[in-house]
Parts: sequence; structure tokens; C-alpha cells
Amino acid sequence: MDNGEVQTKPLIRHALDEGKTVYVPRCDGSVMDMVRLESSHDLDTLPQNKWGIPEPSKDRPAVNPQVLDFIVVPGVAFDRYGNRCGHGKGYYDRYLAQAKQAFACAVCLNVQVLDTPVPSNSYDQKPHAVITPSGMLFSTQDK
Repeated sequence: MDNGEVQTKPLIRHALDEGKTVYVPRCDGSVMDMVRLESSHDLDTLPQNKWGIPEPSKDRPAVNPQVLDFIVVPGVAFDRYGNRCGHGKGYYDRYLAQAKQAFACAVCLNVQVLDTPVPSNSYDQKPHAVITPSGMLFSTQDK
């Protein structure tokens, strides 16, 4: 999103240029799935959803979440314990619960890191790592 979150388009473009298989999220109601991008041109021509976020159309097939190995996770706020606060719809929490085998890596700006704990509950899925411009904030590898 364009409101104070890390812009991932350059990361996506780099991955595509390196020959990586890249999937991007698509939301429909309360469900989020992931759809494969075919090229940088495909990325550049995605239609925008109601929030102004480029998103694949509904007629494109979604990938089975269990085949993904790495997921970049957005968020509004993070704490030093790995908790994240999203936009309140639970899209990524529900998706990550289906993709347990994937390494979930959150990316955020330094200003998104709070010194106080981010509220969380049993439905919240912690990312395996949180990375800021200053470096790694949290990693399950540290435990």
C-alpha cells in the first residue's frame, strides 16, 4: 500500500528478472489467494483493486498455498517479539495458516517498529523474520 509501508514492486521486479517464480495476493471478500505473475510486464499491467493496489483479475488461477516456500508479509506495525498488526482483515493470518511450510518474512520501515508489544491473539501468525532498513529485527532462528 502507498501509505507508509515498504514498496515491494522493485523486489518483485528483481525476482522476476532473476527468473524466480513470483505470486502476488488477490483478495475477494474475506479470502486471499496468490496468483502467479508471468513477467515484469504482467506486474506493470495488473488492474488496481478498490484500495488502489495492483491485483490479478478473478479469472486467473490461484496457487495452492502449500507449494509456496517464501512469503513476503506486509503490516502496519511490528514489535520486537515478532508480532505484527495488519489492516485488520486477517488475510495474511488465514493464508499463512494454510502455508505452514513457507518461510514468512515481514518487511517494514523503521517507523513501523513499536517499543511496546503489538496486541495479538491466537489467530495471529507471526512471521519467521522481520526485516527493516536497519537490519533484521526478529527471527525465529534467534530462538
